Amino acid sequence: MSNVSLTAVMLFHFEAAMEMMDEILTHELVNPDELYEILEYKEKGAESIQEERLWKMLQGFLIRANRLPADVIPFSPELRGPDVNNQKEDR
Repeated sequence: MSNVSLTAVMLFHFEAAMEMMDEILTHELVNPDELYEILEYKEKGAESIQEERLWKMLQGFLIRANRLPADVIPFSPELRGPDVNNQKEDR
């Protein structure tokens, strides 16, 4: 590994992650809702702000690619309020 810089290794992995995400979105290889939830889970378990931002960036790919249902706004669970539909049924 002496001939390869850490920067080059890091860039290779970032580029691979972006390429994989592009393939996943282009060919619809996974359910976007499930993928978003997994990325959100990883973000919450992050051990550093850098790791948290990396997972958040991958969530951004899904949002910008319009792969989440139109009625879904990806707020974190802490910011979400009670389900509006359930409130209407309770009345």
